[in-house]
Amino acid sequence: FFFLFLDITMGSKACKFITASLFLVGLLLLINNSNAYVPSSRTNELKSLQMSTTAEMIDTPLIGEKCEAGGTILDEKAVFAKSDFPLTPEELIEKTRYVLRKDSGVLETSLWADDFEFCAPYIGPLTKEQFLDAASGFSIYDAFPDFDNRYFGLTVDPLEPGRVWFFTRLVATHTGKLFGKEPSGEKVELPPQVYSLTFNREGLVKQLTVGYVTDRRQGNTGGLGGMFGVFYKVGQPLPFPESYPYKLSWRFRLFTWLGNKLSNLGKKKED
Repeated sequence: FFFLFLDITMGSKACKFITASLFLVGLLLLINNSNAYVPSSRTNELKSLQMSTTAEMIDTPLIGEKCEAGGTILDEKAVFAKSDFPLTPEELIEKTRYVLRKDSGVLETSLWADDFEFCAPYIGPLTKEQFLDAASGFSIYDAFPDFDNRYFGLTVDPLEPGRVWFFTRLVATHTGKLFGKEPSGEKVELPPQVYSLTFNREGLVKQLTVGYVTDRRQGNTGGLGGMFGVFYKVGQPLPFPESYPYKLSWRFRLFTWLGNKLSNLGKKKED
């Protein structure tokens, strides 16, 4: 009856198109479900990671201005006033500035807590030792002597005690050897990214997060952030898909195409 209704109201061509579209959507869902299996070890790892990053969120009623739709504009000062975290927002900002002056703590590792972790979109969490090993392996400042993260917009998170967020707009010029190869002379401009430092109650850094792109349309690395974007721009991408600019899957592109076609059919019928 459904397809008979479509045939009468929209014509046989439209009915056939929608039938084929529904078949393809069903096929996509079947393929997606077949690829959705995640090993139990990976599932436990993801649960553990989620628990570790949300365990210290404040559990108090939100204070602020209620929007007509979409949520609340927080009164940050009022939220901070109710916090029992020993460091004030001003102290956290100053500590963040000092840590950044010390290359996020690489030049003064006593700024890091014993349980320090580094985490990027595809890398980590890494322990203090693992992060130092990774950081020292690239000799990045030799390859890019003018490497400049250009930090700005430091702000204290009112909902997660001790966390300071900030932006970067990295620029660098490849004028030194990288991985033994001659410099390309390429100028790298990453898209804007969000970083964060999280301090414990003793004022030591327990977490550093980097490389989360906020606008993939900017920069000259195809939307890639972090060192993946740097390596890609100078012609030395690492040998795995995550080190290349993101591409939509064929399933997503097909689903979008079908949605546009169905939307256009509906508009034509209304006209």
